[in-house]
Amino acid sequence: MSDNNRTITIILTGGGSGGHIAPLLPLARELKATGKCVVVYIGLKGDKLEGLQNQYQVFDQVRTVPAGKFRRYHGESYLAHLTDIKTLALNFRDFFRVIAGILASHRILKKLKPDVVFSKGGYVAVPVGIAAHWRHIPIVTHDSDATAGLANRIVGRWAVLHATGMPAENYSYPKDSVQYVGIPIDERIKPVSKTAQADFKRQAGFLADTLVLLVAGGGLGAKSLNDKLVSIAPKLLEANPKLRIVHLSGKQHEQAVVTKYAAGLDSGLLERVKVIGFTDEFYKYSGAADLVVTRAGATAMAEFAAQNKACIVVPSPFLAGGHQLKNAEALSRFGLAEIVSNDASPQELQEAILNLLGNRFRRESYAKKLGRTAHNDAAQKLAKLLFEVAGQGSRSRRGQ
Repeated sequence: MSDNNRTITIILTGGGSGGHIAPLLPLARELKATGKCVVVYIGLKGDKLEGLQNQYQVFDQVRTVPAGKFRRYHGESYLAHLTDIKTLALNFRDFFRVIAGILASHRILKKLKPDVVFSKGGYVAVPVGIAAHWRHIPIVTHDSDATAGLANRIVGRWAVLHATGMPAENYSYPKDSVQYVGIPIDERIKPVSKTAQADFKRQAGFLADTLVLLVAGGGLGAKSLNDKLVSIAPKLLEANPKLRIVHLSGKQHEQAVVTKYAAGLDSGLLERVKVIGFTDEFYKYSGAADLVVTRAGATAMAEFAAQNKACIVVPSPFLAGGHQLKNAEALSRFGLAEIVSNDASPQELQEAILNLLGNRFRRESYAKKLGRTAHNDAAQKLAKLLFEVAGQGSRSRRGQ
């Protein structure tokens, strides 16, 4: 069989958060559109990510392996790391989970004989990547954030190519191995015209001339961000009679947020707030938004860029590696969004929101600048790279 007609097997791996897994879905669909490949997802054993499981049918196979997490907390001193007995114990336990994951991954790769392994990061990528290295299978990594994650830094030493979601200068990889492609996003997310925005507002139950503030703390929510928005909601709604708030709280926080809004708002204001724990049609609410208050997750920001949305970004300082802080620095450096510190008071956040809601010109300026960074063809670019690497790897192994 010639190379042009040969069916290629591609492993996609990544897990631990929706930010690692969500970009794999449009990439898998792009790969499958060619009809020339088998796409297998290797995820974390026991991983349960809200709303994504029903989309796994895009993969030809789904396998899971155990993996261990190396716990470290941004801003914590080296001494604190050494004296945190609980964290040390969990890291020690998870070391053995990594070993088990490597062995399980090795068995899977031995059976499937893939042509390339694609690592999106997350700690499940470590055992899969090590097993791929042992079996001399080409590895391609992809980092969405403005700094490479720990898993991809470990696996990346053996990678033949590093695809990135942000410009190459943000990464410490060898420059000749880096390809800036952007971040694959849900194919339903597209630039939003005024007409489309009005339609999204109507679908959400709002009039076309309402102002919509979307609050989004990520797929799992963000308690501190939720609490601040609830506390300032009365002032925001009273200052803007046409304002409607759509609050994506995270499913585990939904009931608490609903209860707090009910306690803090009279019935007239309360009916102008919609709280949603989780939705797989997030793009409709972001499409309706005039302003978004969000964390600094790279995938979310790529989605807002694709829709040309003005954003107030409140980066989480607690995530390992401080990657949201670095994402926010990149956004601030180029004037792509309004940045508000996680330590800012509710009143400071309120002032930032009111200022932008009251200034359409500034909102449109932010929206246009962020929109220029969109890479709506990221999945196509990545698929092409994976096919190229797969072809080269197959020829190389046959020549050995």
